[in-house]
Amino acid sequence: MNLVIDIGNTLVKVYLFENDEIISKKTLDEMSIISYVKSLSKDYEIKNIICSTVTKSYRTELNGLNEYINYCELSDKDLKIPFHNNYKTKTSLGQDRIGLVSAAYFKLPSENTLVVDMGTCITYDFIDSKNIYHGGAISPGINMRYKSLSEFTSNLPLLEFNDENKIIGSTTDESIHIGVLTGIIGEINQYINRLEQKYLKLNIIITGGDSTFLLNKIKNAIFADQDFLAIGLNNILKYNEEH
Repeated sequence: MNLVIDIGNTLVKVYLFENDEIISKKTLDEMSIISYVKSLSKDYEIKNIICSTVTKSYRTELNGLNEYINYCELSDKDLKIPFHNNYKTKTSLGQDRIGLVSAAYFKLPSENTLVVDMGTCITYDFIDSKNIYHGGAISPGINMRYKSLSEFTSNLPLLEFNDENKIIGSTTDESIHIGVLTGIIGEINQYINRLEQKYLKLNIIITGGDSTFLLNKIKNAIFADQDFLAIGLNNILKYNEEH
């Protein structure tokens, strides 16, 4: 079995895979990672662990769980990834972005694909039909936009996400919701439009916890489920066993 750990800025997701099937899935806080993985290792015969982390490395703790378990992180130089990385500052490239591009490759190999991940930040990652990763863009996520409006002004309130369907806000709260959501939708569509000027056949994959409100608002988009990154990470393990 393969254990897949996705450590984001807000939550940690831990998956147990038997070949391509998800046997178990749990969302927890970062403080609980080690104890939970230890409990899993007692109940299941884990062969490989792969970790994508945007916070800190847990190499020492996880590598020492069991001498028979192979542990790796996406930052490992000897880990094979299924595409050519053309990013200029590879050491600063987030592990989550490497995982998402890998997931896109396994889903749509040898095709022009843009992955838009709606997390704490909105990330854009592009891989072309020659399986070359070129990079993309990073912008503030939904909650970050709400928070900045409150923190950097004197009178605007801190609001929680609301999928406001109006065009014109008649209250301050409505105006904030409309401004945040319209800005994100416009940003994503404009990014896609500019990319399509160079790459006529372009797949768009939307993923991430905050992506559901974009349904039917981004043209020709494929909406991946919340396990998209984890499935990609599991496929990286399988890819390394085969190569």
